Amino acid sequence: MPVVGALEPFTGNVTTLNWINLLPPRLVERNLGYGQGRLSEGYCLLLLKEMLAPEDFEFEGTTLRSGGRVGLPGSDPSADLRRERVHDQILAARGKEGYRGLQRKVHYTITGPDRIAKILPAKRHNTLQAPDIQYPPGGGGLQWKLIRPKKFLVAMFIDESGFAHTRTTSVSLSAAQPHQTLLASKMQLMRYLRAA
Repeated sequence: MPVVGALEPFTGNVTTLNWINLLPPRLVERNLGYGQGRLSEGYCLLLLKEMLAPEDFEFEGTTLRSGGRVGLPGSDPSADLRRERVHDQILAARGKEGYRGLQRKVHYTITGPDRIAKILPAKRHNTLQAPDIQYPPGGGGLQWKLIRPKKFLVAMFIDESGFAHTRTTSVSLSAAQPHQTLLASKMQLMRYLRAA
């Protein structure tokens, strides 16, 4: 796992901070389209720190589109890869210039609640597990695929016991603590994540 506080380049699927939020791991899994238990060993929350150019990303639809592909994921990995990509559908419908125009219209920020964020699970991709188990459809948040490495801040690691560790603090996100304490902890962390 990367070091909390580090700036590192990453590619792959991203969404917005609001869509990840500080929810319990099972709800984050459901929102993003990770199989049950994928975040059980903890995960890093990464925040984009540089602006994107159109050539840096491709449209992946929403997290309902497992792998950015049309239709439900299958049990056979090779068949699953043959599902049509959302990117290809848009490109075919709009052409290269139309696609580039859509890319230029994407509104995102590198601060605030709508900033681009990424989850990096401690439990990595398992080539032996079927796509429909490992990556079921998610909850419907916007997603893009970064095809060029971009710098992300490794803002936080949420461990398997529910503690969120930043570079300067550790805060419990356990629902077992008093509601007011949990609410205050989440508010403190969200202020940090929106500004970091």
